[in-house]
Amino acid sequence: MVALDAPQSRSPVRRALIFAALLLVGQLGLIGTVFKHVISFECLANWPQWACSGASGTLIAVYCVLGTLVLMAMLRPAPFRGLVAEAGARVWPLVVNTAGMIIALVPVLFMHEGVGDAVLVPAFVCWVVGMALLSFGLMLYIAPAYRWGDFFTLNWSTLVPVVIAGAATPYLSTLIRPLWRLDTIADWTFSAVVKAIGLIGIEAESYPEHKVLGAEGFYINVAPVCSGIEGIALVILFVSIYLRLFRENLRFPLAFLLFPIGIAASVVFNVVRITVLLAIGLKGNPELAVGGFHSHAGWLMFTLVALGIIALAQSVPALQKASTSEFAQAAPAGPPPFFKDPAVARILPFAVFMLSALPASALVSVPGVVYPVRVLVMTLVLSLFWGVYKAMPWRVDPFAILVGLTVGWMWILIPVEPSDSVPYGALSGGLLVAWYVLRGFGTMVLIPIIEELFFRDYLESRIRRGPSFGWAIFAALVTAALFAALHDRWAEAFVAGLAFSWVTYRSRNVSDLIVAHMAANAFVFDAAVLIDNLSMI
Repeated sequence: MVALDAPQSRSPVRRALIFAALLLVGQLGLIGTVFKHVISFECLANWPQWACSGASGTLIAVYCVLGTLVLMAMLRPAPFRGLVAEAGARVWPLVVNTAGMIIALVPVLFMHEGVGDAVLVPAFVCWVVGMALLSFGLMLYIAPAYRWGDFFTLNWSTLVPVVIAGAATPYLSTLIRPLWRLDTIADWTFSAVVKAIGLIGIEAESYPEHKVLGAEGFYINVAPVCSGIEGIALVILFVSIYLRLFRENLRFPLAFLLFPIGIAASVVFNVVRITVLLAIGLKGNPELAVGGFHSHAGWLMFTLVALGIIALAQSVPALQKASTSEFAQAAPAGPPPFFKDPAVARILPFAVFMLSALPASALVSVPGVVYPVRVLVMTLVLSLFWGVYKAMPWRVDPFAILVGLTVGWMWILIPVEPSDSVPYGALSGGLLVAWYVLRGFGTMVLIPIIEELFFRDYLESRIRRGPSFGWAIFAALVTAALFAALHDRWAEAFVAGLAFSWVTYRSRNVSDLIVAHMAANAFVFDAAVLIDNLSMI
């Protein structure tokens, strides 16, 4: 009798959740469409660039946060079941939601061409208040306040980083563009679109040298920014979250195939998206084409693609150590607290180290000048995981020091031409001394800790799936290749990576790796300062 009643009791909850999801998607879609394509208001002609990009980027960030929350619910359904047990029981929160929707649309009344930035503050106030009420009302419709309180209390350590990661994705996808060969991807995308549009029987003129394609007054430019990097960033984020949450239940290194599969799916989808855009535009609907496929809708579709990759991975038994049903039953209750998680302590500092180079390159003409700022940021991030690092088996091994000095000696003996410019720019006096101190601290202390925790202690241990020497060789070659790819002196870095992996295989102690790397970097840094050639670092 209980088994028969359970589905009936869950049915209203399921209907309420479906209604809430459709309502939210419809409201966000309407807001984005109205302000971007319906009203006669060209943002950049009236408002500063930061305001236009901020308004658009915030709505896109909301899409990404929703996507990461859906992903979290897919992978960890138990906490969400308790949260939504009373979904739809109260109708009055929908009144709050509707009021928020109306307030968010109020700027339509006064936003028109020529008003300038006089309406900027009122518009943003309406959007902030409106979106807050819209969200608050929908949240209370899904669950009462006390359930939300319990949910946040029990899951904040996972929820906070997931939400932050989702909100940051659109901005990070823009920052990481310099790391990709976007021109190459754009060339491939353009060629693929030309072939795709031909396959569906539509004639179009193509100009490969300018990457322009179209006919009859409607043309599109497949520029590097159309390379689909947003979709790639989303896939990398979602797959990383998936691998992180289910690392104990997945087959590694086979599970890493989700990255190239997801990236390939994003690239293919991007070709389809641009092809559909062009086809709709050539059929006489250019506004629908650009408005529907070339802005926020693209982010929504990329989010669905990323979620689809995870859903597919969940149904592939070869990726998991147990069958799908056993996997679902045996899923762990949840990850450890964020700042006590050994995996996060090894991954996050490296990610911050890499990402901190991007704003440095974007904000100043000589990125090396702000290296001390990056040192302070890296120090702060490492300090957050002090409890994890303190528990490691620290020691000083003479053999590790010897290997490090040998690597450093190799690095010094291979000649490097001095650069025409110095990394510290026009700094002088006390500021220059401080720069050298912090640069040395970063090079000799922080970088060895961050890189070895990630490459050898985390990544190599995940790739090495067995105790055999063959697995050790394979893991060392892979991590050494990745390590080399991040260095200008890639050949020397590849050899250094193999040497550090040797230390890994010999001692099985992460502190030996860090000591070896510190010895190598100290030797190189001291030599570079003595001969006044910082290019060798």
